[in-house]
Amino acid sequence: MSRPTEHSDRLVSSPRVEGWPLALIALAIAVSIAYAAWSQFEKSRQPERPVVAVLESRALIFSDGRDGNVAVRDAQSGLALPSIEGEAGFARGVLRGLAQARLRAGGTPAEPFILRREADGALRLSDPVTGRVVDLTGFGPDNARVFQSLLHLRQQDSHGGQS
Repeated sequence: MSRPTEHSDRLVSSPRVEGWPLALIALAIAVSIAYAAWSQFEKSRQPERPVVAVLESRALIFSDGRDGNVAVRDAQSGLALPSIEGEAGFARGVLRGLAQARLRAGGTPAEPFILRREADGALRLSDPVTGRVVDLTGFGPDNARVFQSLLHLRQQDSHGGQS
């Protein structure tokens, strides 16, 4: 009987990565780690958003109305405000995004959002549950107008419905 050769004993061979391919893989990993570290460092060096004075604010609760409109209620007084009617695609999109993030964070639709007009002219809608803030003026005055009207209603409400 013939004796098996050394080569025939290895029925399964493992691939061998040597030289330049191995060095390139190691370099790619090192560059990725260095970039991630640099990115985190740069993020930590960015200044915080400056605190801007709030001129007006209102806590609002939004819900789906029976007629397909978005029902709006003042969270403090419980007063029903005019619904957001019709398409209002921008308003619906903003509210849907905030509501979905809130539900993922474990919040409920019963908790109010805060609508505020700030000294820098910005109109912002924030969710205290998730910490998300949407700058409504960044999408143009027509889109922000739907929300701006909800702040103006407060002035009318406090004066017995008269302007």
